[in-house]
Amino acid sequence: MIIEDELSERELERMERLAEAATAGPWISYLLGRDADAGSNCIELGSCNELGSFQSIELIGASAADQDFIASARQDIPRLLGEVRALKARLDVLLTKEGMDGIEAREASASQLLSSVSARSGEFALSSDAKRHV
Repeated sequence: MIIEDELSERELERMERLAEAATAGPWISYLLGRDADAGSNCIELGSCNELGSFQSIELIGASAADQDFIASARQDIPRLLGEVRALKARLDVLLTKEGMDGIEAREASASQLLSSVSARSGEFALSSDAKRHV
């Protein structure tokens, strides 16, 4: 099954390399006027800040939404990569296990079931009409 614009393993590996090379998370966005303990508009890097060794990124010209997005991406990208890989693996198992024939057979069974239910509904309607005319 090929999906147009599907992420290739090469693209996923590139994203993973970028995420692994970045400073460890969590990254937290602080904005003056929004966050009580913000000394400046910055993204704090990693848990080392809790130990007193402050590391941050200060962005010039970024909107609050841009800064929040960048900070969140540090945590979100690795999770999304894991989810994409898990879903691709599940899809591969389903397609390999059943093949397209299995999927087509299930669709045919579902179609037959719907036809059967529809026919029985018609029989029920006919028998109800017949009872009313008696």
